[in-house]
Amino acid sequence: MYSSLLQKIPIVLVGLILVIAFLKIYSRAKNVTKSEFVKILKNAKYLQIGALIVVIILTGVFGVLNHIKAKQSVNAVISLNFSEASLAQNSNGTRYNMSEIICDEVVERAIDMGAFEDVTVKQLKSCLSVYPYVQGDVNDKANYHISTEFVVEYHASKDTEHLNAENVIMLITSAYKEFYIQKYTDNFSLTVQEEKPDFTTMEYMDIVTYFNKETTSLLNYLYGIAEKGPSFVTEDNSTFNSIAGKVYQFKETQIEQNLKSLILQYGIVKDKSNYIDRLSYQNINTSFDKQKNSASYNLCNEAIDMYAEEMTRVVLVPTWDGSGKYYMGRTKVGIDELSVMATNFSDNVANNEKEIMDNQLVIEKMQSANQNLSANEQADELIAAIDQSIDAFTVEAIKAGREYSNYTMNQCIAVSISGVSLFTELKTIVLFALFAYCALILSSISKKFPKYKQ
Repeated sequence: MYSSLLQKIPIVLVGLILVIAFLKIYSRAKNVTKSEFVKILKNAKYLQIGALIVVIILTGVFGVLNHIKAKQSVNAVISLNFSEASLAQNSNGTRYNMSEIICDEVVERAIDMGAFEDVTVKQLKSCLSVYPYVQGDVNDKANYHISTEFVVEYHASKDTEHLNAENVIMLITSAYKEFYIQKYTDNFSLTVQEEKPDFTTMEYMDIVTYFNKETTSLLNYLYGIAEKGPSFVTEDNSTFNSIAGKVYQFKETQIEQNLKSLILQYGIVKDKSNYIDRLSYQNINTSFDKQKNSASYNLCNEAIDMYAEEMTRVVLVPTWDGSGKYYMGRTKVGIDELSVMATNFSDNVANNEKEIMDNQLVIEKMQSANQNLSANEQADELIAAIDQSIDAFTVEAIKAGREYSNYTMNQCIAVSISGVSLFTELKTIVLFALFAYCALILSSISKKFPKYKQ
């Protein structure tokens, strides 16, 4: 703020000299004739050593103050390099809003990242501005333009002049990248359960089902993101497939073989009668579903048998290709749809039978087992260990996913930072020198005019 005021002092001083000179010439010009006016201008010394010395001094002071002020102004160009940006959209398809680049959340994040002292979000935000790098014109369709590049400018104020301008703009752009990743890219919170169930109130086989669901969700996330970046390597030298391999191996050994086998072997249960009744009721409902699927399967087969043999062969119909030439194209008949439906119903029947058999196996194990407190304690310890391991795998997967998003966003959001160039500063100094010299020469010429009419 103070450097900005000091930088204006030489400009104001030269401006006053120029205004006073003009006023002198204007007020005294009436005291001379036109020929005398021209003669004074012709005889004036336009090259004066004294004026040059004063100009050099003023220009030196102005140059130093102007350089200090220039260092307090920095701008950055943020380029969006993903396909949705050309449609004015974020990477998730929502509408893009450039004002978010300097929103309160981004500015607050930048202050925390830089540990800025004695500055508030409101004070720093007042020093920032953002606008499209290339402006379009809505008045003419030919000038419509969706910008994918945006300029962020920072001009220090009296509240922020103690901060390094280039550091401020770097932190603002870094904070915006983090903000954008968390808001518009992969939602990592999907893999995290906010509130875990109370294992002490759950049946042991329900805990097995819960663990299987959690690990399956984690595997789906890892396999899904592995398709996007199969060759991506994390800081820990891991890939998404390698992490998924560890999770899958853990699921098969610790959950299925160790915990589930332990529960079935000793028939570990908290409320045997209620749990067996629940499984029996599930089998009754599943049996109804099996009967419906089996009946639908039989109906599809009966319908297929009703088709004449000639109708089940390939059916050719006349059609034409893109060039307008006719040809005989193959088409589907009703039997194709019925065959697919029959296959689906058959798979459903098999799944129903497996579910009934699994439940029946658990029922038999629970009925034949006697209470074993040591087995219950062993199962509780194993459950606690498995829960901790799943949490660790979740943290590892989230960390890898964020590293990948940071990597991709660094490619999709490019930032170039620049301050006032040396050429611009030199041009400003030269213009000021010319302005100052003209003002001093004009002031010298104004003294040649008489105060009173001769």
